[in-house]
Amino acid sequence: MTGILRSLLAAALAALTCLVPSGPFAQGKAGPGSTPPAHKEVVFLGFGGTHEKNMKERVLPPFERRFGVKVVYVTGTMAANFARAQAWKGRPEGDVIWTNDLTHVTGKKLGLYEKLDLQRITALRDVYEAARDAEGVGVMQGFQAEGLEYNTKVFRERNLAAPTSWWDLWRPEFKGRVGLYAGTNAYTQYLIPTIARIAGGGERNTDTAFAKFRELGPSAPTFAVAPAELDNLLKQGEVWITYNGSSRVYELAAAGFPVDFVYPKEGAVVFGNWFDVLKGAPHPELAQELVNYLISPEAQELFAKHVFFGPINRQTKLDPETARRVPYGPDRLAGMIKLDFEAMNAEVGRWTDRWNREIERR
Repeated sequence: MTGILRSLLAAALAALTCLVPSGPFAQGKAGPGSTPPAHKEVVFLGFGGTHEKNMKERVLPPFERRFGVKVVYVTGTMAANFARAQAWKGRPEGDVIWTNDLTHVTGKKLGLYEKLDLQRITALRDVYEAARDAEGVGVMQGFQAEGLEYNTKVFRERNLAAPTSWWDLWRPEFKGRVGLYAGTNAYTQYLIPTIARIAGGGERNTDTAFAKFRELGPSAPTFAVAPAELDNLLKQGEVWITYNGSSRVYELAAAGFPVDFVYPKEGAVVFGNWFDVLKGAPHPELAQELVNYLISPEAQELFAKHVFFGPINRQTKLDPETARRVPYGPDRLAGMIKLDFEAMNAEVGRWTDRWNREIERR
């Protein structure tokens, strides 16, 4: 069993122990073989926070009106929802699940997801190749870039040059002020192969990256497990520079945090979430129609404007300010790094162990 499978299965078991049935699952009314509801519905397993707010208030209502259905939104973490999908294998009580790059790959290997129905998902013809699955299973929600985040207030007050390169994390004037995530955080798991690539290695050869991170470790005041921890360190001026997702950075900037995002000259990383239809979904046609709508220009514009994910649909038109804040258009996407998620799937468990041993426990 690969490292990522072991990690995800452990997270799934932990999540399952604390799952309390709620919403459509409390009465079991969404499962196969149960009494059909009085009205049509489709069950979507999604994230909370600003994503949930955007989906419920802006994205989903037009779909519900168009098809005369109710979208039952089941809120959970990625690990908890993935645990549900594993527990339901073959008889899911949900229809569509929001995954990330690695749980998308892992779920495919476990046979949890259905192929897209090209007769229904007509919007796929306008989706960038980088957002498609080679086997036709699922499709990206949108493009996020992983790059550099810095405290603009500190940089301005100290007359520091804005970062331009991944190697700026190692600048001597930032020693003790570099924000690093824990090895369990996805942003670290994407950073490791990125630094390996630009240092002459790759997803299957990360020794050069770990050598560099051993130099960087003492520059970190702490190792944040969750993004909110790092947000506070940036806000307080304890951390001056870090790595993060573009949507995260621009959400903070919109909330008044003195931060900005930089696409490193070596290339920012494509970081995506995915929409996957659960195999054996109780409402298979509506599940496919929902995915088709979610990748339409209409929905993709709402993802870009309100949660800062770049559109995967070429036909999406954005206002200039939104376009500035998201990975948008073929020129921007051409300069970004797309990692090999199959290779990462095999290695990420070992990276996490090594990060804990060599970097955090220095």
